[in-house]
Amino acid sequence: MVQPRMKPYIPFLALAMLIPGCSLDQRIDRVSAEIERVYAQTQLWEQLPERTISWQQALSILRRENPVLQAADDRIEHLERSSLSVYTDMIPGVSIYSYFTKSIEGLTQSLATDDFKTQVNVNFYIPTITRIPYRVYSAKAEVYAAVKSREGSERDLISKLYQLVRRRDLAERRHARELRKPADTRTDTSPIALATEKNEQREYWKEVSKILGDYSARWNILPESLPKFSWNHYRRKLDRLSPLVVCQHAMKLEQARLAQYGIVMEYLPTINTNLYSPSLFSSSGGTYTGTFLDTEDTTLNLNFSYRLDTKLNTWNRYQDNKARYEQVRKEVLASLLDYKQKMHLLRQSMDEYYTWRSFIMKRIDYMQHAPADSPETFLEQKRELDSMQDELLRQEEKAIESEAALIQAYDFR
Repeated sequence: MVQPRMKPYIPFLALAMLIPGCSLDQRIDRVSAEIERVYAQTQLWEQLPERTISWQQALSILRRENPVLQAADDRIEHLERSSLSVYTDMIPGVSIYSYFTKSIEGLTQSLATDDFKTQVNVNFYIPTITRIPYRVYSAKAEVYAAVKSREGSERDLISKLYQLVRRRDLAERRHARELRKPADTRTDTSPIALATEKNEQREYWKEVSKILGDYSARWNILPESLPKFSWNHYRRKLDRLSPLVVCQHAMKLEQARLAQYGIVMEYLPTINTNLYSPSLFSSSGGTYTGTFLDTEDTTLNLNFSYRLDTKLNTWNRYQDNKARYEQVRKEVLASLLDYKQKMHLLRQSMDEYYTWRSFIMKRIDYMQHAPADSPETFLEQKRELDSMQDELLRQEEKAIESEAALIQAYDFR
C-alpha cells in the first residue's frame, strides 16, 4: 500500500513552532544583559552633571516626566476611550468567516476553489435601550473624577517640591550666616557634621529627581524663581472651601449615589434591538457567490424582558447601598468639620507668624540703625541682632509646611 505523501505547501506545524521566536532562557539572558548594561552606565549622584533650572522649568519637567502624572494621564485616556464604547456598541458589526475544508486523504491532491469558503455577516445591535443614559452619565462621571484626581496629584507634587526648594534655600542661607560669624560662635563644623550635610544634599537631589521623574542630573531649582507666596492672597480664600476639595467630596457622594441608582435600573424592563443579515456576502468555491441583502434575508429583532424581584435580592442590595450612601454622607460631613478646623488653626498660626515677623523685621531694622554709646553696647546689639535673625530663619522654616498646605489646597497662583 502506498503511503500518502505530505505536500510541502502545508506549513502549519512549522509556523506554530516558529511563533515564539526563541526559548525562554534566551529571552531572559537578553533582558539580563540589558539590565547589566544599564547598571554599568548608571552614575552615582556625585558623578551626575549639576543643572540649575527655574521653577517654571521644573514644573514643565514634572508635568512631562513624573510617573504618577503619566499614570493618571494614561487612566484618563483609557476612560475616555471606554466612554466611547457607549456609542461604538451601536455601530454595525461586520464578521468575516473564511475556512478551508479538505479530507485527510485529499491533502495529497491539488487544492481547488471549492475547498475554500467565505461568508460576510453584518449585525446591528442596540444594547439595553433603557440603560444607555445611565451608561453615558456614568462614563462621563468616571472621566471627570479621573481628571480631578490627576489635578490633586499634581498639586500634591508641586507642594512637596515647593517645600524642598524652600527648605534647601533656608539651609544655604543659614550656612552662609554661620560662615560670617566668628569661629568660636559657629555651630558644629566637625567631619561628622560635614558628612551629614553631604547626606542631606544627596537626599535633596534624590527627592527632587523623584518628584520631577528625571534622574539624569543633580537638579538645582533657583529659589528666587519661585512665585512669591502672599499670605493676604490665601487668607481671603480660607473663607471658602477649595474648589478641588468641594469636587472631591461631591464625587464621593455621586459615586455612592450612582451605585444606588445602578441597582434601581434593574427594576426597569430590558429592551434590546438588533438588525441581522446572515448572508451579506457569501462565496463557496465559485458556485454560490455574491451579495444577498434583501428584505427577506434581513431580520429585525426586538427583545423585551422584565424580571420580577420575587426573592428580594435586588431590594436587599438597594437597601445596603442606601445605607452606604448615608454612611458616605456622614463621612463627608465629618471630613468637612475636620477640614474647617484645620483651616481655622492654619489661619491662626499664619496670622501669629506674620504678626511676629512684622514686629521682628521692624526690630531688626531699628537695631541695624540704632547708635551705640559704647563698644559693650555695640557688641550687645550685635548679639541681639544675630539672635533675632537666626530666630527669623527658624520660624520661617516652620511656616513652610503651612505655606505648602495652602498651595496644595488652593493651587500656586
